[in-house]
Amino acid sequence: MSAKTPYEDHTSGYEGVGEFYDLFADNSDVLFYTQYARSMGSPILELAAGTGRIALFLAQEGFEVVALEKSASMIAQARKKASRLSKSVSSRLSIVEGSMTRFSLDQKFALIIVPNSFGHLLTFEDQLSTLICVKEHLLDEGVFILDLYPGELQYEHATFEDPPGILPDGRKVTRIGIIESDFQKKLMRLELQYTVQDIDGAVLKTINVVSTAALIFKEDADRLIQISGLQIEDEFGDFEKNPYTLDSGRRVFILKRNIGEKK
Repeated sequence: MSAKTPYEDHTSGYEGVGEFYDLFADNSDVLFYTQYARSMGSPILELAAGTGRIALFLAQEGFEVVALEKSASMIAQARKKASRLSKSVSSRLSIVEGSMTRFSLDQKFALIIVPNSFGHLLTFEDQLSTLICVKEHLLDEGVFILDLYPGELQYEHATFEDPPGILPDGRKVTRIGIIESDFQKKLMRLELQYTVQDIDGAVLKTINVVSTAALIFKEDADRLIQISGLQIEDEFGDFEKNPYTLDSGRRVFILKRNIGEKK
């Protein structure tokens, strides 16, 4: 067996840093998903739900939500957060361990979402498998929201440093990162370093993780949707619902089952 390339060595992923995930999360999508939840109603399925950033919020808004996640680190944080909810809210939330590429749940959903995580599926086969699973779990009039970063617009090389975050116990966490993209292989490698300091500024630990994401180009996304049997109801270039253009920083699909497809 050949050795993995630097772009394929993604085994660490975000495992072990679930505690810090929410500190650096982009919450600009919360209102967007909430609006669709109010339009579609329950039940709702969030794929690759992470720490429950969206799922817990929707449960607090009164919706019945299933959060599917495979990372033990993320699930631990989601369950920790859920334990602080009132009984009436937590009763509306189910946290399920599993992969979005091949899941089988004994119910169908009015709304399925996958916020900012579809790119962690590195192969066309896994991406298509996920879309087919989604279609099988959608109610006939249900909606699937697929959020993508256009592969064409990603950095070939970049470094960044996020503003520090503060944990509830006062520890400060800083995060720096390096992005390397291979446009021929359609893969992006993200190296992250987390530094944790106590309230006096002393460094407690440094954690390094590597994550790989697929660069999903326009033609690839279009082909995936066509083959999956889903159809595009709407398409936006951001969470303000501006139309998608080739210069848009996001590609947000509103998808439904293809009503012309034979069951």
